[in-house]
Amino acid sequence: MYRAKTMRAEPKVLLQPTGVKVWPDKTDGKEQLEPAHSLSSQTWRRKQRRVTVGLPTHRMLSIGQLLAGVAWAWAVGLLLFLAWWRPHLGMTGGATGLGMMVGVLYTYLYYKNIKSKQQYQQVLSMDPGLKGCQYLLGTLPSWINYTEREKMEWFNRMLAEMWPYYDSGICGIIKATLEPIIEYYRPATFKKISFEELTFGEAPFRVEGIAVRDLPGEIDMEVDVRWCGDANISIAIDLPVGGEFTRLTPKVKDIVFVATFKVMFRPLVDKIPGFAAVAVAFKGPPIIKYRLDFGAVPSTVTSVMTAPIRAFVDMIINMIVGWYLWPSRLTVPLLSWDGWLPANDPDVDLEVERLYGRPKGIIRVHVIQAKDLKAYDTVGKSDPFVELFTAKEDVRTTRVISNSLKPEWNEVKYLPVLEKDTVLRLEMFDYDAVNLTSFAGLKNMASLEGGREFMGRAGISLSQFITEEGLEDELWLPLGKGEWTNLQGPGQGEGWIKLGLQYRALDNIAGDEILHATQGLLMVTVIRCYELSDSSKQSSYVAVKLEPADKADKAEGKKASYKQSGKTSTMVRNHSPRWSTQNKFTLYDVSAKDMLLVSVMEPAMAIDDELGRVSIAVHDVIQHCQVSRWTKEEDAGYIYEEFPIGEKSGKARIELELEFLPYW
Repeated sequence: MYRAKTMRAEPKVLLQPTGVKVWPDKTDGKEQLEPAHSLSSQTWRRKQRRVTVGLPTHRMLSIGQLLAGVAWAWAVGLLLFLAWWRPHLGMTGGATGLGMMVGVLYTYLYYKNIKSKQQYQQVLSMDPGLKGCQYLLGTLPSWINYTEREKMEWFNRMLAEMWPYYDSGICGIIKATLEPIIEYYRPATFKKISFEELTFGEAPFRVEGIAVRDLPGEIDMEVDVRWCGDANISIAIDLPVGGEFTRLTPKVKDIVFVATFKVMFRPLVDKIPGFAAVAVAFKGPPIIKYRLDFGAVPSTVTSVMTAPIRAFVDMIINMIVGWYLWPSRLTVPLLSWDGWLPANDPDVDLEVERLYGRPKGIIRVHVIQAKDLKAYDTVGKSDPFVELFTAKEDVRTTRVISNSLKPEWNEVKYLPVLEKDTVLRLEMFDYDAVNLTSFAGLKNMASLEGGREFMGRAGISLSQFITEEGLEDELWLPLGKGEWTNLQGPGQGEGWIKLGLQYRALDNIAGDEILHATQGLLMVTVIRCYELSDSSKQSSYVAVKLEPADKADKAEGKKASYKQSGKTSTMVRNHSPRWSTQNKFTLYDVSAKDMLLVSVMEPAMAIDDELGRVSIAVHDVIQHCQVSRWTKEEDAGYIYEEFPIGEKSGKARIELELEFLPYW
């Protein structure tokens, strides 16, 4: 027979599901399940003691506690040993000193270890983010979407709340800015053009992303903006006859606007708001699409008027985009002599002036030839010519090659380069003796002369030539009719053009090269005038003109498309006016034999009155050496001084900055 064994009751350990804790029942001692997040269970837990399961508990000693115990045991044992041994006093002192040194060393190592652990814990507790993970791991998993641009949803939500106020302010600025420009460029076929209604509706602009670069002394941002909404924009167009009965009010609908803005805060200062000026520009040509809706106007009228009106609107849009297309920019000084508050610092004023745009170098463009062009003339081939520019205010034009599909120009043009990421753009046109293609957009009968038809465009980044300064390379560029906004560029299929390119920085142009130059660029900056008259109500502007020495050069200068003259804005009620740093003029193909004429004029109803003038020989500018305020070194071909202009008043003076840059 088998004897039954006495079974000892063992404590039971229940495996509990996640989120559920087991607590004894208050009435019958049975266990019941309650959710871990139950408020009643948490309150009851604070009032009752936890039921102790019959499992043994052990106390764990840390390494620090164990070492402390060993140290105390060693100290007690050492004292007992010394009491038994009774060594010599000197030996005891030496051993005590050695022990203290060892103790101090141990204490230093102990606290250094604690501090190191705290630093490691602080670093490990930080959230590295996507960029930190990429830096630590070298790469990111494919399921993580990494981008340099940060999302701005918080800003879009804030903008949506404030949009009604921003809409009113933006529309007011656009109307005040555009209507004078529209009136100035208004074709003679229209009596008046103005905005009848202007609002962008309820949908605000959206900031899709932003990228920030923190550079020494400045902050650069790239902001991606998109807008597509139901705007209410009506243009009132009055015809020469009929008054309101013949007024056209086309509506601009289905507007799409996509652009990347480049925003620069420079220089950084230790005063509120932390920067002295801000500059804004289009990083690249924006995407602007729209549709004109004439409403109930008969189709016969819309078919005739749509083309000239759209051509005029496109001209205004392209002109405004060209003004602010990088490297051109809109600069707003905040802390400067012409800003909201004076900086009282010449170095800050100079950096603000540099932000307006100062050339860093010159690109030499050799327009060699073109091939595979298409015929655009009804009878014959084409009469192509090329326009080149790095910024819209500096456009150089080649001569017209008549009746050719393989023209050879072999002309060299020089253009200023403002930034390292500048793009050289060129457009080719077919010259027409009579401007019939844009007849409806003509301002007067003189505009009938010299029409043109678009043949293609091309562009190339100058970053490689700027990096490898002095590199001279010839290359073929395809011509296409695509927009600058296309990701692949203007495209191809309209022919090819061959260019030779070479870049030189201003800092690397030697003084001897300037002193022996015979031709180059002349940059003229009008700073201010002094004591033009005794009246404080004096109004004035400055006219700059280049007078070629030879008669042949004078005749060629009249035909040149580039500006050989210019004038500043008019300063009202100021007998000692100071112009902003935007009043700079670049004169091309300047010969050492030419003369620079600078006249101070008083605006009048009929003929402006001359207050004074100064004539400066270009040869004197070339041979003049002076410490430049830009480089802080003595440069050849540089003048910064005051010139007497007194004709009506012997005290009148004008302050000019002249800088000559040689061709090579």
